[in-house]
Amino acid sequence: MPVTLSNRALSDIERILRKREKKAKASVSLSGEIIEAADTLAGPEGRSAFVERALRAYLRSIVRRARDERDITLINAKATMTNKESDRVLDLQSWPEDS
Repeated sequence: MPVTLSNRALSDIERILRKREKKAKASVSLSGEIIEAADTLAGPEGRSAFVERALRAYLRSIVRRARDERDITLINAKATMTNKESDRVLDLQSWPEDS
């Protein structure tokens, strides 16, 4: 799934994820099997810490994917020109054919 975020949004999300603020209450409805699996994996830290870690990891992956997609778009936009320049350099480096 492509993720399109502005540079500002990406920077804001990264800045927010670096913070470690006081905890706030949030009410989220999850299916029973997700809660059971989370509780099984959460261990002594508990469900809240597990969910927070999972959300942080997911948000970071979204930011990383958006940056990667932006980089690929920029690389592809310059690929034709770069390939032509490389071909010219290679042509200059090749030995002339015997006539």
